[in-house]
Amino acid sequence: MKPGLPLLALVAAVTAGCSTPAADARVTESVPDRASFPDVAQALEHRCGMLDCHGTIYRNMRLYGNESLRLLPTDRPLSPPHPCTTSGEVDEDFNSVVGLEPELMSAVVADHGANPERLTFVRKPLGLESHKGGVVMQAGDDLDVCIRTWLGGQTQTAACQRVGPPTFPPPPSGQMPACQPGP
Repeated sequence: MKPGLPLLALVAAVTAGCSTPAADARVTESVPDRASFPDVAQALEHRCGMLDCHGTIYRNMRLYGNESLRLLPTDRPLSPPHPCTTSGEVDEDFNSVVGLEPELMSAVVADHGANPERLTFVRKPLGLESHKGGVVMQAGDDLDVCIRTWLGGQTQTAACQRVGPPTFPPPPSGQMPACQPGP
């Protein structure tokens, strides 16, 4: 064997590994069900969307809504004219959650929710990974069931709806209108 052949073989292998994909190649991303996400978004907002947590622009997972960061600068948390989470805010929440780790999210969804702990979105609130907010979800609690079933394509909306809002004094009676779905 000539001394230069191994080097040529190595260069050929590296070059083949760095080739670009075909122009018509497409990646199909699997995302969790968008239709049931408003219930999931509300549960996340209740537990994780406070202004000092994921309700801030300084987090890579941002949650918008009536208890957190508002999408429109004219809307304030828990204040009219839009005291409710708007559909635009739910859309942004969905994009934020599924966009954190898109390849892993696709894999979990394609596996019908199996091993969701692959996602940082699940590990951190369970306390399996360092999380500034601490442990905000216990295995088997309503938020855990809400997220796991959503990732698996069988959202248990009742569990999502049982995730209560944070505990703080309610506004004086009559100050805020009843919450109706926003635009």
